[in-house]
Amino acid sequence: MAKNNAVGTQSHPDFAHECKIRDFYASKLHELRPSEKVSKKEVRYPTSLVRADLRTIDDRNVIREWEFKLLADYKSIGQILAYIAQAKLQHGLLRPILPVIAAFSFPEEIKTAVYVNNLGIELVNIPPQFRRAGGIPDFRAPRNQIPLIPRTPLVRKKGHI
Repeated sequence: MAKNNAVGTQSHPDFAHECKIRDFYASKLHELRPSEKVSKKEVRYPTSLVRADLRTIDDRNVIREWEFKLLADYKSIGQILAYIAQAKLQHGLLRPILPVIAAFSFPEEIKTAVYVNNLGIELVNIPPQFRRAGGIPDFRAPRNQIPLIPRTPLVRKKGHI
């Protein structure tokens, strides 16, 4: 999610939608990921202006820093890696802190980059029905049918068949 800081800006067109999706996902976290609890939204770090969208802690005391996107892109990889670095500096390098990018879809290139480069980023597919929480149209919905255009009667001129 874009932020109002040196790295991004809140004027990003998807910012409000991403916030709504994040908030709705956080409210359903106990159903989606029963072993995790929401620690904080809009996580700030003392030595940086960047902010993670969400922090969760699981029952093994593992921290997860989340970045929410409507559609994951290359920028989201850099954002989450910056958040993880700040969180590790804040909590000490011995505490397990894992990166998560949540989006409605992930281009294959993003999945490949995470896997091939062993980035350790968890890619979470946000359930499609959550689109309504952010006012996002479902792109998989059937398109409107072509309207039926009424046929006008054929007018024949005299002398023509």
